[in-house]
Amino acid sequence: MPAPVLDELLSEIREAARSVNAFARLQQVLRNSVRQPDAIANAIAGIDDDEVLLFEDETCSVWSCRYQSDVVFAPHEHCMTAHIAVYRGAELEVMYQCESAGLRHTGNKVVSAGEVLTLPPDAIHAVSAEGQSHSHAIHVYQGPLSGVTRSLFDWSTGARVEFSMDNFYAMRRQKSEMSEFS
Repeated sequence: MPAPVLDELLSEIREAARSVNAFARLQQVLRNSVRQPDAIANAIAGIDDDEVLLFEDETCSVWSCRYQSDVVFAPHEHCMTAHIAVYRGAELEVMYQCESAGLRHTGNKVVSAGEVLTLPPDAIHAVSAEGQSHSHAIHVYQGPLSGVTRSLFDWSTGARVEFSMDNFYAMRRQKSEMSEFS
């Protein structure tokens, strides 16, 4: 059961997702929420699992996400717009482009506490925390994420792999093993 502060945020997100201008309204709700991040960060810290679906319907999916600084989760797609609001620490988005020869690393984006990043539907990224501590974030997807067929991408070949949470966790790597950070 989410903390009251998360219930309130979920209510605002749900209302924004149903609005005529959902994209802009979701960005505004999340920007407002990161202005005083401690209550939400503490609520995220109180959730047992690192990746938790808090809400989903036909308009949006809302996930609580905590990432560690030494682990990077495999490149994946969402096939819909994703809004990432960081409340504690910093989340690292490792961006890729899919090419005929596989994946090409196109750069890293750090999203620090108090910031919101929006990824377009065609974005491919791996994710970790930046720095020495966990990141605490809310990810809002503009659609029912669990109902979309999407892919993870093999680190070595760039080949598509069926997205499942089991595969998501099985394909993680240690940051120290990756050329993207050397």
